[in-house]
Amino acid sequence: MPEIFTLITVFLIGIAASYIGAIAGGGGLISIPFLIFTGLPPHVAIATNKLGALGLNIAVIPKFWKEKQIVWKYVLPFTIIGIFGAFIGASLLIQINKDAITKVVGILILLLLPLFFLKKELGTKRIKVGKVKLFFGYIAYTLLMIFGGFFGAAGAIRSFILMYFFGVTIIESNATHRIPWLIGTIIALSVFMYNGIVNYSSGIALCLGMAIGGYLGAHTAVKKGNQWVKAFFTVIVIISAIKILFF
Repeated sequence: MPEIFTLITVFLIGIAASYIGAIAGGGGLISIPFLIFTGLPPHVAIATNKLGALGLNIAVIPKFWKEKQIVWKYVLPFTIIGIFGAFIGASLLIQINKDAITKVVGILILLLLPLFFLKKELGTKRIKVGKVKLFFGYIAYTLLMIFGGFFGAAGAIRSFILMYFFGVTIIESNATHRIPWLIGTIIALSVFMYNGIVNYSSGIALCLGMAIGGYLGAHTAVKKGNQWVKAFFTVIVIISAIKILFF
């Protein structure tokens, strides 16, 4: 595929992936396979997607901040966890069998989905949670950030963890996670750049596209509200799980 055509297509895929990612998470399940389709090795595609994710996070944080969707009391602990998780996860990319872990994530998504329907208030309103649930929530979040450090497409699990263990709404889960995810992305990207596995031309095109799509997605999420986002999230989760497990 001619390089200019490839970059234009990567840019457009970035818009679509980050639009979905800003609303429900999981945009990496679109962008990473497409980068592989353009000819990048899987580990290079994952690393390059981190460069694209910078655009998404930088674009959505101001929007969510302005709309008061960020639950600030969780930002600092999530950021500290994210720093260690991103570094460990990025270091593991070189040596770990990510396919096996990714399959486990797909199964876990499907197992968690019924919980989403059984608890009607989950994701649509703030829920008070106890210290025990918070404790296990931080453990789950740590594991998530390690996985996110070497793969990144963990949006569905992230939302489940924040909604169930921390009691935030589905829009707040996406918004609150963005600052820690941005810092974690920078750390993971630094590790990938140091190891020379980032494709900069595709990464910059993806970054620009994701900035546009991310802002549009955040705007849509805030405008439509938690009930609409929960329904949208459910569809994306099912599609994501099927893709992880069977394609």
